[in-house]
Amino acid sequence: MTETTKYTFKIADFTPESMPFGRLVDYYSEIKKMLGLAESMHLVGVFESSHGSAFAIDRNHESTLIKRLIAIKEGTASQKSKRAHDTINAMLKEDGTSGVFSDAKSQNVIQFPGKRSDDAVQLRIRDAATFTGELYHIAGTKDDVKVRINTSAYGVVFCSTTRDIAKALRDFLFEEVKVSGRGMWTRSEVGAWDIDDFAITDFAPVQRESLRSAVNRIREMGVNWPDDPLGEIRDFEENGGQVH
Repeated sequence: MTETTKYTFKIADFTPESMPFGRLVDYYSEIKKMLGLAESMHLVGVFESSHGSAFAIDRNHESTLIKRLIAIKEGTASQKSKRAHDTINAMLKEDGTSGVFSDAKSQNVIQFPGKRSDDAVQLRIRDAATFTGELYHIAGTKDDVKVRINTSAYGVVFCSTTRDIAKALRDFLFEEVKVSGRGMWTRSEVGAWDIDDFAITDFAPVQRESLRSAVNRIREMGVNWPDDPLGEIRDFEENGGQVH
């Protein structure tokens, strides 16, 4: 029999009786993406201590798991792993709680502050916003559509939108989009801004192109550039913006 080591994922404020099964499956799905070792890990128990899920990993794969946990804590993990980590934390915040992933000795611990991160908030305001990121999740019912966008500035942003906008967004799944709407802005004690509870009212796909392609496109516009454009700008400023 293969030797195993146990790890646990605990969700505060929930018990096995109060945790909706569908939501728990969503958490498990993100843990799978974060760790990337689904074939070597096994769910071996669910217990009370908040809501605890016990996982056993084959000993011959444990060193790989430890390296990945260290990379997550140091911020050097893959984009897929970091995005899953941010998603778990955002889900916990949405559920009004926090969580932790650790081994039996409480080492290799990954903290998910979730709702507790609000304790460090100095300012909270709802306002309009526009940001860009990778659209990677769309799900909902006839009354409510949830969208997740992975951004470089704010991590994973949980959004909502209308069914019509969601239908249009489906064509750009796993692509960069620029979204506009209103959300809840929060600023922490260290001055960092975060945004959540964002309602998308409009969007546009983001087109990526190389520098050479951009230069060629500008050349094809047939702009009649002056021989000395910098000189023209300098003269324009010296004349107070008057064209002679």
